[in-house]
Amino acid sequence: MESKLLKINLKLGSREKLDVLICYMRENIQFPMSEMEQKGYYWDSVFFESSPEYESIYIVIKSEDFSKIMLDESTLVYTPFREVYEKFRLECWANEPYTDMEPIACFNSSMQFSI
Repeated sequence: MESKLLKINLKLGSREKLDVLICYMRENIQFPMSEMEQKGYYWDSVFFESSPEYESIYIVIKSEDFSKIMLDESTLVYTPFREVYEKFRLECWANEPYTDMEPIACFNSSMQFSI
């Protein structure tokens, strides 16, 4: 199992919308799980960081093999999660790319996902 840490800078005031996204995912886990399964990676954990100047989320993602994840989403079978996620992304992500932090080690060798 491989792990990566992504840092996504958000627009100030995004916390409530992040909570809505996470709440949706918890209540409708079958939809994000379906899309993640198709893509070949899973969100393991989400962390929030803020200060008066910025807000960021950190997402730990896991995959059996990141070299095999879906890069071209043209074949992705969308679920109702896509609309909720895209709304969050468009309203909250800062106008800059996310940061893919360099992985050093992953000590959890099994792919487990729970809420």
